[in-house]
Amino acid sequence: MKTLSNYPAKIFIGKHDEENIYLSAPSWDCSWYWGFGYLGNKNSHYHVDGLNSKENINLFDAFKKHFGSSLVVRDSQLWTLCELFQTFYVLKETAEVLGRGGSHFTTNPCSELIINKEEVARINNIVLPAIFEEIYKILIPAQENEKINKQLVKLNNQGDTLKVVEFMNEYRITTDDLKSIEGITAHDFNEIHSMYWKIKHSKK
Repeated sequence: MKTLSNYPAKIFIGKHDEENIYLSAPSWDCSWYWGFGYLGNKNSHYHVDGLNSKENINLFDAFKKHFGSSLVVRDSQLWTLCELFQTFYVLKETAEVLGRGGSHFTTNPCSELIINKEEVARINNIVLPAIFEEIYKILIPAQENEKINKQLVKLNNQGDTLKVVEFMNEYRITTDDLKSIEGITAHDFNEIHSMYWKIKHSKK
């Protein structure tokens, strides 16, 4: 069995119905496919690709709707996270089709052409682990976002907009991320936004 012991068994994603929801670490299941995208806690179990399956919305909006302001991932990183999850699901299915030689309804007359064991091995041993790595590069630092947000608000309350922008740059916080930080008013946003882009343009 392949193991990825460097990832936490469960990692916090956000709250739903006032309960903490966690993502389970990827696992190599039944010696032939990756299990991943499992969400829940002791009371519920569901999947990332089920968040938008019942509604005609994209995965970004589904994450936002399901977890609301409790979602640990910043808006500026959420599109990348959605891209990575969607690619995982597509490649997992691709590996299964290439391994079986079809879609498992019945025997596929083109199965010999479809089967590609080398590509299955490449997807499972190289590509998908790389995708997991990028997902956790987002999720692990995101566990500190709530604490960082409070530090940013405290700094902003001191009235030094330049220090706020320097803090944002240090922690890779964009102006779009400010909109979901509790304690940042519309006036604060306008002040920070102006300073943020003034500094950005001055460095070009």
